Amino acid sequence: MQQSGGCRSAVLFQDKLYKLMKVSGTCAAAIAVSLLLVACLQAAAPFSQVLLRQRVSAQQTGQVSSMQDICSDLTSSAKQLCQQYVVATKEEAWDAAAAWRKASPASYACAGIEAECLQEDMLSSAVGSACRPLAEGADCGVGRHCSSGFCRGTSTGSSSSSSSSGGSAVQQKQKHRQQEQHGEEEEEGQDLAAQRSLLAKMVQPVAKWPTTTVSVNAGISSRRVPDTFLSTSHEYGRIADYGDERTVQAWAEVFKMMSPSPLYAWGAPVRTNDTGPNRGHLESTEAPAAAHQLQVHPGPSFVAKNSVAMSKQIIQASKKHLGNSIIVYELGNEPEFWPTGLGGYDAKGKWKPGIDGYAKWFDSVARQVNPCNGKGGTKMLSGPGWGNVNTQPTSWLARVLYTGKDCYLAESNIHYYPYIDNATVTPKQLLAQSLQDFGLTKYGEYQKLADKGKLGIRISETNSLYGGGRAGMSDTLVGGLWVADALFAFARAGAKGFHLHWGIGGHPSGDLGQPNTGVQTNFYYKYKNQAYDYKQLQAMRVDATKLERPVPWPSVHAPWYGYLFWLVAAAGNYNSRVDVTFVQTKVEDKGQCSANMKVWALRADNGDLRIALINKDDAGNCNMRLWIDDKRFCRTASISRLLPGERGLKSKGNITWQGQSYQNAGFTGKIQGSRVTQSVEPKQYPKLGRAALLIAKKATK
Repeated sequence: MQQSGGCRSAVLFQDKLYKLMKVSGTCAAAIAVSLLLVACLQAAAPFSQVLLRQRVSAQQTGQVSSMQDICSDLTSSAKQLCQQYVVATKEEAWDAAAAWRKASPASYACAGIEAECLQEDMLSSAVGSACRPLAEGADCGVGRHCSSGFCRGTSTGSSSSSSSSGGSAVQQKQKHRQQEQHGEEEEEGQDLAAQRSLLAKMVQPVAKWPTTTVSVNAGISSRRVPDTFLSTSHEYGRIADYGDERTVQAWAEVFKMMSPSPLYAWGAPVRTNDTGPNRGHLESTEAPAAAHQLQVHPGPSFVAKNSVAMSKQIIQASKKHLGNSIIVYELGNEPEFWPTGLGGYDAKGKWKPGIDGYAKWFDSVARQVNPCNGKGGTKMLSGPGWGNVNTQPTSWLARVLYTGKDCYLAESNIHYYPYIDNATVTPKQLLAQSLQDFGLTKYGEYQKLADKGKLGIRISETNSLYGGGRAGMSDTLVGGLWVADALFAFARAGAKGFHLHWGIGGHPSGDLGQPNTGVQTNFYYKYKNQAYDYKQLQAMRVDATKLERPVPWPSVHAPWYGYLFWLVAAAGNYNSRVDVTFVQTKVEDKGQCSANMKVWALRADNGDLRIALINKDDAGNCNMRLWIDDKRFCRTASISRLLPGERGLKSKGNITWQGQSYQNAGFTGKIQGSRVTQSVEPKQYPKLGRAALLIAKKATK
């Protein structure tokens, strides 16, 4: 791979160490490399989807019981969910219906809860329900019938046929891989221990390991990474915690790491009544937005019949409290997961199910909220906010996009979560390259539509696992590595933004924080000049309600290290603007290395080259040789490392990045320790490390 008239350098990566080798000439490539070694298998089985219920009249199947009657016939948790709906009043009915559908879809499918009767229940203070359950034997789905209050039988359909076949293939492939990899988890601890024993050694590449060779051409550009690409999304219930005057400085330490003007989106959780944020919620967003120079992406209401009036009210109030910090308003939030199912209201206020009903309603509401003003008019909406890239046909986005792109849509947006089962997925499966490829293929179809319509597409909500994640996985280095790799992958695919979801952030009770949150909101109470959390006070039999209101503080979790990893690669430092463009990488010789070996190359505006190298397969060691045109770069490079805690991939704490950690940060939100980078030259052998970032400085004459 020698070139005449210059010199080239090979960078050889062996598992978690690297070697720079001078090939010829007087210069050597200086590069930026991130080396993350973890394992993973193929994609897991897709999560199950609730089929849309088919309504059957009582005349066809016999007498229909009241909701109270069907509750008494149900068993276990389904009975309790039914009873909770019956006794719910007004807006509580929506929450009860959402909880029922999520926890027991089989019994919910026969409950007869339609948009009209649900709205009636939401307006009534009486106990009971206007909804009438489907009769015994009624159709409740393709090939299914109601039996003793449950939808039973074999389903052959799906609300998203385009994703069903793909999901099935993934499931079958995963089953085969699980059989092949049985027993590997037991070896993980032993393997990690063996790797750590090499930390102090300077070793040569292992001859018996396979080697892959990748070339990087810094002269061939690809996509530019948008500024504030890494963003967050939040449910508005506790936004005020980020601006609490007692800990606002601690939160500033967190948000300033992301950007001089971090971008965050907020809105209502999808399974609530979504009456929109009240006056207090909107006022509470003002303090954190001002304190942290936040750019805001609010979500107006889009569920109830009076969505137009509510959305206008929210937009007006948002402008009052947030002013110029608002960049766009998101209309629509996972409508396919509403208790009513996908649909919308027609001009007469009648509910119309399906994509046609939704698209027409979306267009009607959008045009009233953001009227067309001809060419040059301000387009301030983003939509439609589908619940997952993997589960909806692209024709649905096209329906919404092409009716709004010339009028009210400033951009389009969707959500993305890996197409797996949260309850059974393993770390190996979550980090599998095949799982990411499945999602990227689906996303690519959306990106083509957006490019054709000349609109950016924002992933306005995402994370390693849906539903808040899973403790013991999402809150470990697994989550951090998923975040880092996904940021590179979706930025390269063309996304306008990547909003990692933090949910409500946290709650004083300590029960609502999400495992996949980068920085969770924890709380402490002051009692006898000491700080205690809620559960500690309970154990001490101290009534927390009689104490001063709890203090919200930033609790950094393992995924946050993935954020920091990306920020240094994309912006060169914290609190900085993104300054990079992807450049060409090419696999010259894959050898026998796994597809989980990743190479991402970024060229900074100042000419520096930063290359991220990620090995997501700790079961498959691999030597990595990188070829870089060294005529562009200086002789030396700087290297930083991301190192796990004592539990390796499963580490929740004691993780370090560039020698720094949040382990002893207390309530400050400030990263601890001095930043450690190492200068490297050809033929040096740095110690083995979990991750490394080498930065190549542009050569000067």
